[in-house]
Amino acid sequence: MFARNLGRAWEVFAPAKLNLYLEVLGRRDDGFHELETLMSPIRLYDRLEWHPNFGRDAGRFSLRLDPSSAVATGESVPIDERNLVWRAAHLLAAAAGIEPTGEIVLTKRIPAQAGLGGGSSDAAAALVLCNAAWGIDYSRARLAEMAAQLGSDVPFFLAGQTAVCRGRGERVEPVVGTPRLDVVVVCPPEGVPTAAAYRELAAQPLDSALQQESSRRLEALLKNLQSGSLAAAGSWMTNRLQSAAARLCPWIERLGMAFASIGCCAHLLTGSGSAYFGIMRSARQARRAAGLLSAANLGTVFATSTCR
Repeated sequence: MFARNLGRAWEVFAPAKLNLYLEVLGRRDDGFHELETLMSPIRLYDRLEWHPNFGRDAGRFSLRLDPSSAVATGESVPIDERNLVWRAAHLLAAAAGIEPTGEIVLTKRIPAQAGLGGGSSDAAAALVLCNAAWGIDYSRARLAEMAAQLGSDVPFFLAGQTAVCRGRGERVEPVVGTPRLDVVVVCPPEGVPTAAAYRELAAQPLDSALQQESSRRLEALLKNLQSGSLAAAGSWMTNRLQSAAARLCPWIERLGMAFASIGCCAHLLTGSGSAYFGIMRSARQARRAAGLLSAANLGTVFATSTCR
């Protein structure tokens, strides 16, 4: 994730993500859940563009949603302090001891309440964008410290590659040697709020035995991915939240049945849902699968790939 200079303006593209593995190891004393997850960014992007303000608006900060934005699920996108982009910009400005200035135009393509990490990716992008536009020049390590204050997945997007994430998700360990995966993603009409999925899961306190077992399964998954054995890797992919999310959103079970019929190497829910994805053997197969799933009227369909 890098900021590109456009003369007076700056832009950043914020990718979505898929959870290739997600285990909830238990509920922590601080109220959060201890996670072990393998995430990959994918080529589905939001766009953030910063412009300086002039005239009466000079020296002020604003956030605006591009009217061409298309968000398939969830509620309308707020443009005030409820938005992580707004909060990221103000957090960075406060750390640097300056006032936030300019206007950020947010073009949404990543569906909300889908488990694709759009809000978290936008927050990471806002840190990168404003860091460049305002000439602050903080290191990625410094930005990552701020990212962890904004949300569990935000530090992952600063890493910009496939990674194992632990803790709440803020402890990021980049992974090398994984192949590009051709995928098809479906976002059904109904979203799943993350908090509701965790409540439905009703996780027990931390379990050390589960932690050891999870580490073993994740190691096997990574070994097979790095060797290019997609079918074997698929047998180790899992999402602990899938059953809980399916009880909240009937679309998920329908999607699972549809994906089981199109020859995926693996298919599962991403994050807390409601987006569902399948790993295909080629980009051509992903496009064909996308056509079949689009015809089934299951939601918004994307044929894309992971960013290694």
